[in-house]
Amino acid sequence: MATKRQLKKRICCVCGDLASDILLASHLFEGVDRKKVNEIVNEIAALQEDALAKATFSFDKAVKDFESPAAYRAARRQYNAKAYAQLRKEFGERAMAIVKQMNEAVPADVRKLLTPEA
Repeated sequence: MATKRQLKKRICCVCGDLASDILLASHLFEGVDRKKVNEIVNEIAALQEDALAKATFSFDKAVKDFESPAAYRAARRQYNAKAYAQLRKEFGERAMAIVKQMNEAVPADVRKLLTPEA
């Protein structure tokens, strides 16, 4: 990801797409559990809020803590890479859990209509 701004936009887009998919399915098809849909949308909102909060972090050391500016940049780069990897992992796991919940909320006959033939 090039910038935190782009990362945050991407998080909002993914969460928005998830919410719109389940809401659209609930309004277009009968038999979709509305109570479960509301819970899923709330969980998507919580996922977005948590992910956006975790996307804002900073390296807690200063240049003077290192022997050279190059060592500082290397340590900061390593810290950022580790933090972004953890964020991606947690976000992906929670998003996949939400997708599973979405699939459970939609009846099997509706899922057949929504999935393209292979």
